[in-house]
Amino acid sequence: MDAGNTIDPFDDLFEAFELEDGPPPPGNEPKAAAPTKREPVEQPSDRIEASDAPLPTVVCTSCGTGNPAHNRHCEQCGARLGSGPLPVAPAPMMRATPGGRALTVFGGVALIVLVAVLLLNFRGDGTAPTTTIDAGPTSTTGRNVVKLEPFSVDASSSFPGFDAEHLIDGKDATYWNDNSLRGNNAWLEFSFAQPVQITEIELQNLEDEEKRRRNYRIKSVVITVDDLQLEFNLQVEDNSEPQRIPIGSLETTRVRISVRSTYPAEQFNGGVPFDELALQSVLFFGTSG
Repeated sequence: MDAGNTIDPFDDLFEAFELEDGPPPPGNEPKAAAPTKREPVEQPSDRIEASDAPLPTVVCTSCGTGNPAHNRHCEQCGARLGSGPLPVAPAPMMRATPGGRALTVFGGVALIVLVAVLLLNFRGDGTAPTTTIDAGPTSTTGRNVVKLEPFSVDASSSFPGFDAEHLIDGKDATYWNDNSLRGNNAWLEFSFAQPVQITEIELQNLEDEEKRRRNYRIKSVVITVDDLQLEFNLQVEDNSEPQRIPIGSLETTRVRISVRSTYPAEQFNGGVPFDELALQSVLFFGTSG
């Protein structure tokens, strides 16, 4: 058998074929088609695109868990995040009742009245005016102020017929003279049967103008009460009107009036001056018992 002409026994079993679409000859390659524009694919509506910026977080100081910055408490352990004060709800508004409104109005009116009374009771220089009471009973601090009657009176000296008892006998025609001493070291002492609280003392010079001018008159006195052992230095006007002198004893049974200075006696209508100190009456007002 010639090796160069050997016949394959299987050639009869297969049909010969040729490739119809073989590679094109050089220079005849087909031109590539122009690429077509692709339409963008629509994303599903339920897809959420995440932002590239990371969300701010705050780390819990108790457990170390990261929490969104807007959280006030840790989502892991419940601890409070941050040290700032928590928001406080505003206090509920109080609704005034009719009774409360009436009480407020009454309080305002009372305050206005009190201020008005204080303004009326004080002078422009800031001092309270002196209150004068009459001989009749009045009421101060809830108690009746009445005329107090001493049961006895002593004097440093008395001119014959012009004894110190004339000061409390209630008679206008009688009066007291010291014994030609011109009021030097003169004093009067009144005693009460039971303790009294004296608020005022009334002194009156002689009502007769001639007799008053021709005698010495009291100018200033010192009043002493036995409960406080205090002295009240007081000035007496040179006239014939009753003069009220306010004092503030608590509870006393004895009052001493000491003469410190006098108005000098004068010549009047041709009459010569006398050497005696004269006083018509002494009255006391206050409460007893």
